Amino acid sequence: MKKIRVFETFAGYGGASFGLKKAGIDHKVIGFSEFDKYADIIFTKNHPNIKNYWDITKIDTKDLPDFDLFTGGFPCQPFSTAGSGLGEMDIRGTLFYEIIRICKDKQPQNILLENVKGIMMGKHKETFRKIISSLEEIGYQVHYKLMNSKEYGIPQNRERVWIYATKKERDLMWKFEVPKIKLKKYFKDFLETTPDQSLYLREDQIDRLIELHKVDLNVKEPCCLDIYNKKVRTDGICITLTEPHHNSLRVVEPPKKGKFVVRKLSALEHFRLMGFKDNEIDFAELSYAQLCKRAGNGWDVNVAGKIFNKIYEK
Repeated sequence: MKKIRVFETFAGYGGASFGLKKAGIDHKVIGFSEFDKYADIIFTKNHPNIKNYWDITKIDTKDLPDFDLFTGGFPCQPFSTAGSGLGEMDIRGTLFYEIIRICKDKQPQNILLENVKGIMMGKHKETFRKIISSLEEIGYQVHYKLMNSKEYGIPQNRERVWIYATKKERDLMWKFEVPKIKLKKYFKDFLETTPDQSLYLREDQIDRLIELHKVDLNVKEPCCLDIYNKKVRTDGICITLTEPHHNSLRVVEPPKKGKFVVRKLSALEHFRLMGFKDNEIDFAELSYAQLCKRAGNGWDVNVAGKIFNKIYEK
């Protein structure tokens, strides 16, 4: 198979690039588009010497080299229950039109897009149908699938819809399906053995947590505290990682000396739960908040790798 030329938009830390690496697919990123300066720092640190075209709305397609694969995890906040929920009323909710504009002109063979489950539901259904029909109108056969990270080897309850559009004539029997995997490792297995002490909550903060959310923190092994739903998960699954300001997740450890132990998830743990192995990504000296934001908004590179294997299977 020839080297795949990739244009990666809404690139973040380079979820598509890392996914292609995990799939073992020979590729070359001919450019990327990322508006956030911190995302640009971590992308460039891990994928050097690639041009950032920055704001997707200002890209002139005549300036783009040809490419075979277009990728984009376009902004999810307008369609997320944890975000604004304003859909196309939020300017970020209209950025998929830029995807259509670029792909109409450049006509790559394959397109892979990702967004939250909410874009398929309720008042956003019409937007989702519009995305599918717009891709079809510019000449693509479109497939989509809702996938959850916990069903593919990573213990995170992360539901994302993946949209695959292709110029390739797929057999009528071909399905956009990736075999599910039974979990072998759980939340506790993704935690650091000696997390930084700065991550731990003070006793008064823990008392306030109990007062506000009425949760029982008496656990026998490390568990995920789902603050949003006010419960400790004992199934070994992590809730969806989000940006840090949502404050939706804590790690609960077994009590010590009769006192409850609660902490924040470390940056390393965030990335482990996004499908990364240790030292697979350079954190580029970003702050804790910026790293966790990148993880919350990023692609599960484990799932992405499996999808690319499916797309490019012989």
